[in-house]
Amino acid sequence: MTCNEAAEFVSALCDGERIPVAAAAHVGDCESCQARLREYIALGAEMRRAASLEMEQELNPMVWETKRGSISTVWQKGWETMRIPRFAFAALVMGIVALGSTLAVVKVRAHSEGSVVILAVNRGSGDPDRCPLSTVDKNWAVCVDWKAQGENNVGYQIDLLGRDGNRVQLGVRTMTFPILTGAATNFQPWNLAQAEQKIYWFEPGESLRVDVPGVGALTVTGEWTDHMPPPGSVNARNQNLDPGPNELRIVSPMLLRDKKVVGDMEGQSAIADEPGGGVLIYFPGEGCFVLSLQQMDDAVQGQIKENRISFQSDGHAHTFLTAEPVARSQQVWILHNPRYTFSDLKYPILTGWKDVKVLQQMTATKQ
Repeated sequence: MTCNEAAEFVSALCDGERIPVAAAAHVGDCESCQARLREYIALGAEMRRAASLEMEQELNPMVWETKRGSISTVWQKGWETMRIPRFAFAALVMGIVALGSTLAVVKVRAHSEGSVVILAVNRGSGDPDRCPLSTVDKNWAVCVDWKAQGENNVGYQIDLLGRDGNRVQLGVRTMTFPILTGAATNFQPWNLAQAEQKIYWFEPGESLRVDVPGVGALTVTGEWTDHMPPPGSVNARNQNLDPGPNELRIVSPMLLRDKKVVGDMEGQSAIADEPGGGVLIYFPGEGCFVLSLQQMDDAVQGQIKENRISFQSDGHAHTFLTAEPVARSQQVWILHNPRYTFSDLKYPILTGWKDVKVLQQMTATKQ
């Protein structure tokens, strides 16, 4: 759960309501949400104090009188005796009407202004995939993912093509391929670029259904935000910076050869979190790199130190710098094929794989 998703539950806590277990756990562990909770408590107390200034010392039963200007009087007295920042008091008074309706809160969140739309792609089971797309930066205008769904893997690529007010135009490509137990596979993530692209207009706050023939459908929802979240932070499994026991995590990798930057994948990430898994990194002009925590034939051994991987290949010193810790292990094995190319693709590729043998086969020869 993100801070944005937990915000309404922080408000509910201040109202004395019970909240879901996931929200309670998030608020308990999140310093930002705890700070917001303290602010809400302080604001609520101050509002009640300001309202108390308007209470009459003596009650006059059976006398009904319409008192004009009561709201402005509370405002004036509260403003004159304020013990919290005045802008906070003003924001609280202006927000009371909106906070009085759950529907209003949801609609404001969904339709708030921003330059980044965070899509939630639901496959029908498990947690939805989070897909942030920027309307101003083309480097952040596409997301690609694939996972098992029934007896098949389902891959999709979503491109943000344009924006019209609160709506965005999405280009969606999908592909299904069978789950194979062996090393062979007829699917590669870059094949999605050749799939048919379907165009949709989507408005955050609503729901979009994308039919996938033979499998079912993807359900897409979303919300606006004013910034691009840090790489990896949009997925729940990446919120913990401590990698799992078998996890190899590559986030926003930058490649240095002899201390010179020769490749940069800002904003991209891949994870191999099962024994025998691996990660493929491809930079045009530098070839492909297959990384795994298990030993591979003909591979060189690299050293992991927090967020960097150092190794020697083809007489050069190489270093991968990443945005998060790589693994619990201090060793990693790297296969480097500098002559490998992916057809005519001119952009880098980063992908995780359950079976590193598949990656070895894919990259063993020049394509």
